[in-house]
Amino acid sequence: MCRILAFHTKGEISKEYVNALIRASRNDIFSKYGSHPDGWGLSIFLKRNDKWKVIYYRSEDPIYEDPNISYLIDIAKGEDIVGVIHARKAGRKFLTGLSHAHPYYMRANIYDLYFAHNGSVSRTSFKDSNRPFTDSYLILEEIKTLIESNMSPFDAYAITLDKLKDCSTSLNSSLIYYNKKEGPSILIGYYYNRNRLSKETNEEYYKLYTDNKRYIFSSTIKYYLGVDAEELIMGSIIHL
Repeated sequence: MCRILAFHTKGEISKEYVNALIRASRNDIFSKYGSHPDGWGLSIFLKRNDKWKVIYYRSEDPIYEDPNISYLIDIAKGEDIVGVIHARKAGRKFLTGLSHAHPYYMRANIYDLYFAHNGSVSRTSFKDSNRPFTDSYLILEEIKTLIESNMSPFDAYAITLDKLKDCSTSLNSSLIYYNKKEGPSILIGYYYNRNRLSKETNEEYYKLYTDNKRYIFSSTIKYYLGVDAEELIMGSIIHL
């Protein structure tokens, strides 16, 4: 499992939320693992002078040890801002390093896709389970395949999550899709499987919240923010 912060805001990104993500990644009070040290990344779309720009960054360093996080948030200013930041805790140590940091990127038809995922999915759910890719990367491949069969990004995302939910611990995730005509859109999927949770980890660990200020975040971020926030509806997909 990992920690995720997604947003659709204006002007600038709240440093309070980003700092809470950094603290949650360094010391996760709900996780038996304690921290999320296996890299991090972000995808942020900025609208300036009626044109979209994207900041896409991935690092194998922990987010709490990478000074670039401050610089990237400082420059991420715009009339409209859509993005996600992800801090990773790898389930398989041989699938670590820069290539496996989220968000992943793929191109599908007219769309640029950026995908970040918290949780795990049984590899037997995929056609070729032996390839050296994370389950999260394989999820994005499935979404891409459906979009390339002329399905909408929303439907492709919803169908893929529904297909995988019974063989996952969690499908908490974010999909950003962009094309020049429509600009970026961000979807947040919320689902965890109570039948597959680790007995050593607090169930709170798996929950996603919103404070209705166009931010969605993992439970430990809520803890460090110290704010009242509403849990998302289980099984929902939010167009933020």
